[in-house]
Amino acid sequence: MNLLKSLEMFRAVAEHESFTRAADELSLAQPPISRGVAELEKHLGVRLFDRSSRRIRLTAAGRAVLPDVLEILRRIDGLAETAGRRDRGLVIGVSGQLDPAVLIAATRELRLAGAPPRFTPAEAADLDDLIGAGEIDAGLDVRGLGAPATTSRRRQVSDLVVDLVAASPRFAPHSEPSSISAADLRGMPPGMGFGRHAERESVTLLPEDAGLLHDSGLLTPLVARGIHLGQLRVADSEFDAVTHVFAHESVLLCTPQTARTHSLPHRSLRDVELARRVEVVGSESCDLAGLMESAPALRAAIAEILGARPHRTHAVVPDGDGRYADERLFRP
Repeated sequence: MNLLKSLEMFRAVAEHESFTRAADELSLAQPPISRGVAELEKHLGVRLFDRSSRRIRLTAAGRAVLPDVLEILRRIDGLAETAGRRDRGLVIGVSGQLDPAVLIAATRELRLAGAPPRFTPAEAADLDDLIGAGEIDAGLDVRGLGAPATTSRRRQVSDLVVDLVAASPRFAPHSEPSSISAADLRGMPPGMGFGRHAERESVTLLPEDAGLLHDSGLLTPLVARGIHLGQLRVADSEFDAVTHVFAHESVLLCTPQTARTHSLPHRSLRDVELARRVEVVGSESCDLAGLMESAPALRAAIAEILGARPHRTHAVVPDGDGRYADERLFRP
């Protein structure tokens, strides 16, 4: 017997509850359909349909095997697609922005070693759907501050994090030092204030980092350094955030990549850890977390592409005499 054809015939009869309509769908005469189902019943040693009435109905055995039959047929239909994906190489979706220059440099070693994976930008919310549709094989989701972990069989929290920096058009480009204390965000330096709120620095957050306002573990170090909750403003969008920062010469907490994209000079925060967590989204065909563990070159390339580092606790650097930021960090 042709088992695959018999399974397809069984599926069609079960769906239409009719040998005649199943024959129409498969463009066959009815007798071959009846023979194919009968051969399958003989092969399995059970009756799959109750033929005692005008309407064909599944027996208990038929209902039991139908889900497995549908899964077998689905997998067979996907063989060509799977083979095509393997021919094209591994495709990894990355939430957030990708810098083409960094991407090329990071994957140079992988290209020398063979067929490199292809990295493509993707919305974080779409990663699972894109994997399900076969458009990508795995994903990297950079989770915002305070976002709850979504670990599951397919999602795993990696040990990589992406630090946030303080970005502002007030910072003099390429000047030293390259880092500031979080305490420096408490107030405006002399002569740089605006309006009646000049005594307080406005710190803008991107929408994905709104969880900071509800995470005591992240807030406590900021409050301890004099940051007031009223200073923190969550923007509606990245465009809104950058527009506000340029209009008011205030500060944006963002990734270095975001700061570079918008030509915003930035400084790292040396005494608090504000970092986005990197989650690895795998699939049945690609265990990306396992690949990163077994292939250091791939892990290093991913870290470089994301601007990420292994998670660790920042060493706290004393603030000296506790004064606000040196005015030489800012444009005169």
